[in-house]
Formats: sequence, structure tokens, C-alpha cells
Amino acid sequence: MNRHGWREVRRQVRESGAPGSVAILMVAVATAWGGLLLTVHRWVERALLGHRPAATVVAVLREPEATPSLVAALEGRSPTLHWTLARPAQVRQELVEWFPELATVLLALDEPSFPALLKFEIAPDGAGELTSWLAARREVAVVQSSAQWQARVEHAVGKVIVGGFALASVLLVGCFLVVLLVVRLLVLDHADEIAIMRLIGARERDIRLPYVALGLVLGCTGGLLGVLTLVILKLSLQSVLPALTLETFVLVAMPLAGAGAGAGGAALGLLAIPHEP
Repeated sequence: MNRHGWREVRRQVRESGAPGSVAILMVAVATAWGGLLLTVHRWVERALLGHRPAATVVAVLREPEATPSLVAALEGRSPTLHWTLARPAQVRQELVEWFPELATVLLALDEPSFPALLKFEIAPDGAGELTSWLAARREVAVVQSSAQWQARVEHAVGKVIVGGFALASVLLVGCFLVVLLVVRLLVLDHADEIAIMRLIGARERDIRLPYVALGLVLGCTGGLLGVLTLVILKLSLQSVLPALTLETFVLVAMPLAGAGAGAGGAALGLLAIPHEP
């Protein structure tokens, strides 16, 4: 596009006024929200739901004295099964290390206030069978497997992702419609100029291209603001979630998604330009 075309784009950006600002804001919110969802989803998959060689099964014993009978049953069922016993004192010490702010309260409690735990490392495909067997034993009060909570987390994250992207899509469609209306209004305002340009031999491409570029500018600007917002959010969460990282494809996709919505709305809005007689 020539110098005159870019001057025309700058003029149209100024004339877009409040509706253009609304389009930019909608793209910024949509892309920042979508980028945050993708980033968190990737972090959950990597940190919590990543494929691991073994699943962890934890059984809470009703009484520490029940350990020998349960261990004997385990050895008869699967002699090669690897397990470790955490006695009440060890459980209390682990809780103190996990929650140092509650250390005074936890250390004040006597050992019988804490359960004994049996911890198992087993292949993921065998975790379900072991969990069911332990749950049926009278020595066990509660049994949980890492595969169970991973499945629940994956299901919950999936629902959040679907709902979140639906909201982001609605905002992008809103931007599409706002840009469409802005371009239609500009075309109607510039009808006389368009007619004069045709009379002096301007090509249809030169007439229509600045309007498409306007949509690209509005959408891309909103996407870049979304990137800036996402970077600020990431920095603010750095101390809480240090493993949270922004991936390059997410940062690149945000302005591209905004530019696509803006250009699509502008292209549809150009239908308001009457065809050259």
C-alpha cells in the first residue's frame, strides 16, 4: 500500500472514534483471557497431569496396629509391590514441613491425633485395581490414588477451558461486528470521496484496501494490548506460580487472532461500498 493509502488508514483510525476504541478493548480482553487460559492449561498439563511412569496410592489406616495384617495380605497378593509406611510421628512432621505457618498447632497435638499412612508406587494401569482392593479392607479408612484426582482435575480444567474460550469467542465476534459497523459508517461518510476516486481512475483495490487495513490495525492493536496484559499478569503471579511460563505460540497467536477478527469485520463491512458502475 502506498503513502496515500497509509495516510487514509490513519485518518480512518482517527475517525473510528469511540467505536474503534471499543473494538480494541474487546480484542484486548478476549485475547488476554484466551492467552491466560492457554497458559494455565499448559501449566496444569505439564505440572499436574503430565504422564508419569508411576501412580501414587495412599491408604489411611484406621489404627497403626492394623499394619501387620494389611502388610501380610499385600505380600500374599503381590509380593513385588513397593510400599512405605509413614507412622503418625512421620505424618505430623511432613505436615509441619508442608504448612510451616501451622507448625505450632501441629506440634502441640499428640501422635494419636495423626493417622498412619501406607504409600504405594504402582503402574498407572494397576492403580485402580489396587485402590478398589484397599478400599474393601477393614484396616483402611480412606484410600486415594493420584490417578483419581488427576482425572477430576482434568475434567474440571476441560470444562473451564471450554467455557472460557466460549466467552473469548463471543468477545471476538463482538469485535468483528463493531469493526463491521465502523467500516460501514465510514464508507457511507466517504461515499462522495469514493465516487470521485473512481472518476479519476483509482483502482478498486486502492479504494478498499485502507478499510481492510483499518480492521487489521484495530484488531492487532487490541491483540498487542492483550499480550501486554498477559505479561503483566504473569509477572504478578511469578511469586505464587514460578513454573508458569508464557509460550511463544500463545503470544504470537493473540495479535493474529485480533487481526483476523478485525480484518474479517472490515471485509464484510466493505459490502456497503457500491460496485463500480
